[in-house]
Amino acid sequence: MFNENKNFYPTPEKLVNKMISLVDWNKVETVLEPSAGKGDIAETVKKYGEKYQGVSFDIDCIEYDENLRHILTGKDLKVVHNDFLTYDTMKSYDLIIMNPPFENGDKHILKALEMQEKNGGGVICLLNAETLKNPCNNRRLSLVEKLREHGADIEYIQNAFMEAERKTNVETALIKVLIPQTEKESFILNNLRKAREERECKPE
Repeated sequence: MFNENKNFYPTPEKLVNKMISLVDWNKVETVLEPSAGKGDIAETVKKYGEKYQGVSFDIDCIEYDENLRHILTGKDLKVVHNDFLTYDTMKSYDLIIMNPPFENGDKHILKALEMQEKNGGGVICLLNAETLKNPCNNRRLSLVEKLREHGADIEYIQNAFMEAERKTNVETALIKVLIPQTEKESFILNNLRKAREERECKPE
């Protein structure tokens, strides 16, 4: 499995639990895990909700690798798309929790922040620390600025993946962002309001 997918680094259990501990689950109903791999994070979230909250979270997964998608569906996890970077949905998520590919994690967390900026919500993300410590291109610079604007909490962790199924000594950044909920307005009401304004503006 690892040989076929060079970007697949399953999240170790200890790190998953640390990510889970950062969330106020009383404010969460809908969850998205992009780059879900074999579902270690999504499965833990599902079990946590059932055991400690007494609820079944609405969890969506996205995974690029076809073999891993089969594993996810085999675990009764809902796969809604195959590429997070092209995912377009009207659905809003209270939480996006993710361990994206290290090589382009900046693209993934920028996409997650863009989604949450529309309606509000949380983002918990594991990222290659080098992405933030060495902002060597405009995309990384934009990410650093966005995290600053949103008051992100960032913890740098050494050797976080040395106990993982697939080991690496890459330093990771555990990022938590909470974007306040925006006032939701129905498209129907919005269109009715626009139509009324247009009628009122027309000359007799």
